[in-house]
Amino acid sequence: IQGLKNMKESYRPGIFDKSVPDRIVKINDDEAFSIARKLARHEGMLVGMSSGAAMFAALECAKDMKEGLIVVLLPDGGERYLSTPLFTPKDSAVEEKKSHIRFFNTISKKKEVFKPQKEGEVTIYSCGPTAYEPANLSLCRRFIVSDLIVRYLEARGLKVSSYMNFTDLDDNTIAGAEKAGIPLKEFTEKYIDGFLSDIDTLGVRRATGYPKASEHVQDMIEISHKLIHKGYAYEKHGSIYFDISKFTKYGRLSGIDLTKIQLGKTVDLDNYEKDNPRDFTLLKRSTLSELKKGIFFETDWGNVRPSWHIECSAMSTGYLGETLDIHTSSRDLMFPHHENEIAIAETLTGKSLARYWMHSEMLLVDGKKMSSENDNVVTLKDLLSMGFTGREVRFLLLSVHYRKAVHFSFKRLESVRTALKRLDEFTCKLLCLPPGRPHPEVTAYVSSMEEQFYKAMDDDLNVSLAMAAIYNFIKKANPILQVNHLDRDQKNYILEKLNQLNQVLKIFKLKGCPLEPEIDALIQLREKARVEKDWQTADRARNELADRGIAVIDTANGPVWKRVVETEEE
Repeated sequence: IQGLKNMKESYRPGIFDKSVPDRIVKINDDEAFSIARKLARHEGMLVGMSSGAAMFAALECAKDMKEGLIVVLLPDGGERYLSTPLFTPKDSAVEEKKSHIRFFNTISKKKEVFKPQKEGEVTIYSCGPTAYEPANLSLCRRFIVSDLIVRYLEARGLKVSSYMNFTDLDDNTIAGAEKAGIPLKEFTEKYIDGFLSDIDTLGVRRATGYPKASEHVQDMIEISHKLIHKGYAYEKHGSIYFDISKFTKYGRLSGIDLTKIQLGKTVDLDNYEKDNPRDFTLLKRSTLSELKKGIFFETDWGNVRPSWHIECSAMSTGYLGETLDIHTSSRDLMFPHHENEIAIAETLTGKSLARYWMHSEMLLVDGKKMSSENDNVVTLKDLLSMGFTGREVRFLLLSVHYRKAVHFSFKRLESVRTALKRLDEFTCKLLCLPPGRPHPEVTAYVSSMEEQFYKAMDDDLNVSLAMAAIYNFIKKANPILQVNHLDRDQKNYILEKLNQLNQVLKIFKLKGCPLEPEIDALIQLREKARVEKDWQTADRARNELADRGIAVIDTANGPVWKRVVETEEE
């Protein structure tokens, strides 16, 4: 326990002998903290972690005793913990409220406590990409926001079933295949493989499934039959349309007022909306060109192919049931796509399509939406070819709250690269640090970081505040690392907690000391030469380390090193 380690360091050698105690009780930090809180709350005794550990040990010993007296020595006070969350007062109601995750629900326009339909399990559907062009940064942000939601819910102990579709049968894919002069399936598979590769490059955890629209057309035809039977859809010139006038809740998600939309005018940049914005397409009559290429499906109404909107409705409910827990995508798909999805699904089932709608904001370049129309598209492939990494792109798109726009620039990307290098410098020092003396405050620092991180993330995934908690911890821990003031257990404890946070963020490098064996050997050689006053060898080792990007600084507590951050010129 921490108190035992401190005793070993505080007294002169020889005064502590671990063979003298009759019994040594191993106690984890949470147990010690819990007892310290109980002593404060129930006994009015403000004591520290070591005292909490001592009392816990006494309680454990008492379990084996039928009678007798136990004297507990409480070795530390609790004053130094007053700046930490250890003694923050919590009544049961407040504590229960704070333990809940709260998400901003687009459909209610407010933050709501997240409660899945089935306790301990969550269903999520994300609108995926259309397979006709490489992933640009706007699409990458959708990937990453969806991944953040999944990772955080899993970190909170929930089992998540997540699906993201691939649109491989629509106007854009058909036009793209025709232009490329290859079959539709061959054309779309190339882009789908590219999307999956991009997902891996960005550190996005693979979804439970990736359904393709082309593989669920019969489900869409069946849905159309049911909607016609219910009186919500009709056939005209071989195409099937949804009659929006029959669905009185249309516009609830986006707040759109259909009475203010001029008839016959499109309300969307995409070319899915036909003739009348109040009646969107479910199934389209196949064109002559599509018939020649075999892009059609036989129905009672003729040869057709599905629209974009019915594709998502069919796949989301087909895989995750009539009501999802979370439906996520970007704000630019809210109207008309998500409104149309809702109209189809809720007319069909009589139930809400999703209980929580989470929309990420757009990615802007010079104040304009990143899009082909604005001629400002930057793809992930573009950035990788310029030497940037998937981790750097992930951190760029992750570091801004998902409901705020990301303003992309290469200057901002360079700043993100620098920030990651500083994080890497800290984790590299930590991973390569040899065991030293224990530090009495470290556990409190880690506890504070952890509590502030989860508090921020519980509040609608506030990544900015969560990262601030990590930066604050690093600021406190760096001086401790500089003087090698961590023992092995404390080092492993920090790494364990950072790894837990990294299961959410996926930005840290935490797998073993990244120093090459040759660099480690040079550091050891230089220190040995300094001890032996072989200054020539020490200087030679120092220069060689500098050539490898390692700066060595001599302190009163021994040498410390750091990686030299490259300048922009380099």
